Amino acid sequence: MTFRYPDDVPVLTDGVVVLRAHREQDLDAMVEHCRDPEMVRYTTVPRPYSRTHAEEFLALAARNWTESAPNSERVWAITTTDPERNGRFCGGIDFRPTGTGTATIGFGLHPAARGHGLMARAVDLVLDYAFTHGVEVVHWSAIVGNWASRKTVSRLGFRYEGIIGDFVLQRGRPQDVWTASLHRDDPRRSSEPWPVE
Repeated sequence: MTFRYPDDVPVLTDGVVVLRAHREQDLDAMVEHCRDPEMVRYTTVPRPYSRTHAEEFLALAARNWTESAPNSERVWAITTTDPERNGRFCGGIDFRPTGTGTATIGFGLHPAARGHGLMARAVDLVLDYAFTHGVEVVHWSAIVGNWASRKTVSRLGFRYEGIIGDFVLQRGRPQDVWTASLHRDDPRRSSEPWPVE
């Protein structure tokens, strides 16, 4: 059976957050999202971010879902059933399986969607998906200083593992990252305080 994008991308929902395939209608909001100062500061998105970049991302997401290799990246658009933003693009989330039982997770919210608890719900949905698709351990990392990302995973039970120096090359400059992990059997609640660094 041939996989059709976006129709065959699994929709994940908890009744409030809905994760679905990215669509062409999302492109303008994706550009706004990737031009946001927080995204520029803490990610490796191209700068300046253009509609062409968003279109290339959409094509790559479709290719990864369609090819469906054991290590194909899985990317969803974050939306919500909230009447104010019902169905509109609120951000993106992905997990990148290695094909050997581990994966990494990444995420970001459009500035207009922040402050409503959507991201923790979205991460929880992707963890459910990952752990029912052969993943045993999910790893997270973020450029040091990205407190919003760090707070999200710490609330979901990720165990802090430290700082890796010069781990990410961001627009030509090496950056330190925080790193943490969550095992499939770990409780998804904050269990121990992370150090203040």
